[in-house]
Amino acid sequence: METNIGLLSNNGDLSDSFKNNLTDYSVRFYKSLDSIKSDDIVILSVDSEYFKSIESAQFHLSRIRKKLHDMPVLLVLTTSTIFALDFEWFFDDFILYPFRKEELALRIKKILWGKNLLAIEDVLIIGNIKINLKEYSVYINNIKQDFTYKEFELLRLFAENKGAVFSRKELLNRIWGIDYIGGTRTVDVHIRRLRGKLGDDFNSIIETVRNVGYRCRV
Repeated sequence: METNIGLLSNNGDLSDSFKNNLTDYSVRFYKSLDSIKSDDIVILSVDSEYFKSIESAQFHLSRIRKKLHDMPVLLVLTTSTIFALDFEWFFDDFILYPFRKEELALRIKKILWGKNLLAIEDVLIIGNIKINLKEYSVYINNIKQDFTYKEFELLRLFAENKGAVFSRKELLNRIWGIDYIGGTRTVDVHIRRLRGKLGDDFNSIIETVRNVGYRCRV
């Protein structure tokens, strides 16, 4: 799936440099706030010189936040505008133009990772939970957690099949195998342990379907 990064700017040279530094992404250019559609991009980069004056940055960034809500905003500053930077403005990160080699791509990647928007092979994301299939590891808010093999496989199954309802017997067969002689009570015990490790996040993502089993909420 293509990752689209937006840039709000009237500077042709900056726009060209921005695109040339983001070869792994698709860049969409905007010359007015009204033309931006939140469904088209995952990050909006804003050229500070787009504002009539750097003193009006807070007002314009507030308008952007109201329009795009939680979408990450990368503010592009220059040596002549960085002096006015205020951390109370509505932005997630900033970068200086002219861009240094690799810096823009790394800052974009950092924002995507922090917002759980980064499409990485062998990584499943549900909410603020990241499941690394290659490492067999689970991260909550980017902090690695301790999971047993069965707990990991349960969480993986739910994450890979969002919305699907699994009965206790199905979960037992898939995770423990058809030769397992224990009862379905084992599933409930492991689900309870998962809830203990994931806390409120698990309760909001995995729900109990009464008299049936469990499912990952879409």
